[in-house]
Amino acid sequence: MARLSLPALYARTARAAIAGSAADRANLTLQVFGMLINNGFMLTLWVLFFAGFHSVGGWRLRDMALLTGLIYAIAGVAGVAFGGYRDMAATILNGEIDALLTQPRPVLARLLSRDSLPIAWGDLGTGLAILIAFAGLTWRDLPALAFGWTCGLIVYLSAAVTFASLAFWVGGARSLARDLTDFMILMSTYPGSIYSGASRAIAYTLLPAGFVVLTPVAFLRRPSLESAAMEAAAVIVYAALAAGVFHFGLTRYRRGASPLGAG
Repeated sequence: MARLSLPALYARTARAAIAGSAADRANLTLQVFGMLINNGFMLTLWVLFFAGFHSVGGWRLRDMALLTGLIYAIAGVAGVAFGGYRDMAATILNGEIDALLTQPRPVLARLLSRDSLPIAWGDLGTGLAILIAFAGLTWRDLPALAFGWTCGLIVYLSAAVTFASLAFWVGGARSLARDLTDFMILMSTYPGSIYSGASRAIAYTLLPAGFVVLTPVAFLRRPSLESAAMEAAAVIVYAALAAGVFHFGLTRYRRGASPLGAG
C-alpha cells in the first residue's frame, strides 16, 4: 500500500471526523439551526443599527456585512475541517496526546484533524449567505476574497493553537485557551474604527482580530500591495509562532514535564 502524503492523510482523517460529527443527524440539525438563528439575530441588530446611523467611523452596513461574513466563514471552516483546535488544550492536559507520539506523522496535524464541530456548519452557512447577499461583492472580488479569507483563517488557527499550547506549561490552560479564542472572535465582530490606543495594540498582537478580519476587509475594499504584504507577513509570523510554541512545548512534554497545576 502506497504511503499517503501528509495532505492526503489529513484530508482522510478530517473526512472521518466530519462523518462522525454528522452521524447524529438530529443533533447536527439542532446545532446548525441554533447557530444560524444566533448569527442571523446578530446581523439583524447591525442592520437596525445602520438604519439609524448610516456610517460609524467610515464603516457602513456592507463593510460590517463583509467583516461578519468573513469571521463566520473563517470560524466555520476552522471548526469543520480543523475542529481539534477547539479542545486541543484539554487533549494535552488529559494525556490523550500520548497515543499520537508513537505515530510517525506530525502530532499537530493529527490534533487538528481529530475532531469536527457540528455547530461550525451553521457559522459557515451564515458567513457565506452574508457575503453573498449583503457584502456588496462582485465576481471580480473573488481572488481578493480568497486571499483575505485564507490569510485570516491561518492567523485565526495559528493564534488558537498558540493559546492551546499553553497547556504544556499551565494546568488551567483549557479554559484560558478557550477564553482567549472567544475574545479574539468577539473582537473580530466589531468595526475597526472603534479600536484605538491599547485596544488597537491588542487587536493586532495578542488577540489578532486585526489580521483575522480587519486587514482583509481593508484589502478587499481598497486593494493595495501594502495591505497584502502586511497580511502575508502576519500569516508568516503567527504561523511560525504557533509552530514554535507547540513544538517547544511538545519537546518539554516528551521529556516528562507536567503542566504546573495539573493533577
